[in-house]
Amino acid sequence: MRKYAILLIAALGSSGCGGSQALPMAATPESSRTALTAALDGWAAGKTFQELSAASPPVQFLDDDLNRGTKLLSYKIEGDPRESGTGYSYVVTLTMQDKSGTTRPPKKVAYAVVTEPKFAVTREDRQP
Repeated sequence: MRKYAILLIAALGSSGCGGSQALPMAATPESSRTALTAALDGWAAGKTFQELSAASPPVQFLDDDLNRGTKLLSYKIEGDPRESGTGYSYVVTLTMQDKSGTTRPPKKVAYAVVTEPKFAVTREDRQP
């Protein structure tokens, strides 16, 4: 009986059960930049997150400023992305205008981006 228990433990260990394997990347630097640019260009054009979700290709874009109706006047993607989880993280400088028409000082934010199974861009400092 002990022999079977040892074989079972060895089989489970070799099959990956309980082991930690890295998840495959869900983006490339090129595809993630395309997704980020599509999201930010759409926001700058006045699209809502619902319109971005219905676009071709669809982009799931989560940004609290967009959801509050803040207008994106301009943006600048700063430097190269860094790997983050299964995607990439980008630092972006945003220039925005609030609903009252006041232009805010430029603000640096970070976005996490994946492109598989679909484009998803999430601001990393989102507040619940």
